[in-house]
Amino acid sequence: MKRDRRTDRAIQSREKIINAAKQLFIEHGYRKTTVSMISMQAGVGYGTAYNHFPNGKDDIFLAVIEEVMDEFYEIANNEYTVSSKEEAYQFIYRNVESLFSLANKHQEILKVFHETIWLSSSIHEKWEDISQRFIIRVGRNVEYAVEKGLARNPDYDPDIVGSVLFYTVENNLWNMILGKTQKEPDMIIKNIAEVYTNGLYK
Repeated sequence: MKRDRRTDRAIQSREKIINAAKQLFIEHGYRKTTVSMISMQAGVGYGTAYNHFPNGKDDIFLAVIEEVMDEFYEIANNEYTVSSKEEAYQFIYRNVESLFSLANKHQEILKVFHETIWLSSSIHEKWEDISQRFIIRVGRNVEYAVEKGLARNPDYDPDIVGSVLFYTVENNLWNMILGKTQKEPDMIIKNIAEVYTNGLYK
C-alpha cells in the first residue's frame, strides 16, 4: 500500500527530530538540552516536535534510546540452537563480543542514558523494561539448556539464572561505557563467556 506524502513528511520530520536530539544530548547532556534546541536543530517547528512527542524531552530521549536498543535486541534474539557446551561457548562469546562492539559504537549516547536513568521516572521505567526483556530472553536460553539435558543443574530456574547472567554482562558493559575499567575488552568478553558457559552447562 502506498504511503501519501503527508505520511512521508511526518516520518521524515520525526527522524530529523530524533537525529538532532541524539546529537544535542551527546553535546549538552540531558539536563541542558531543551525541546526548543532540538526543534531548532532539526529545522522543525516547536509545535511539530510536541505533535510527534507529546511528553516532550522524555519522549524524544526514549525514541533515541529505542533506536539504539533495537540493535541490541537484534543480537539478543539470535536463534539459540546449540547442541554442546563447546557450541554454547562460541555462541555466547560471539554475542557478548557483539554487545561490547555496539556499546562502544553508541558509547556517548549510552553515557547520557546512564545519567538520565536516575533523573527521570519514565526513563528509569524504560530501563527496567529493557532489562526485563533481556532477562526473559536469557531465561529462554536457560530453559533450552535444561530441556536438552545440557544444563549443569536440571533444576535451574530460568528467571533467577537469567537475571544473574544478564546483570553480569550489564555491569561489565556499563563499566566499559563509563570508562570505569582499564581491562581489555577481549579479556572481559572471554571471562564472561567462560563463567556463563561453565556455570550453565555441564
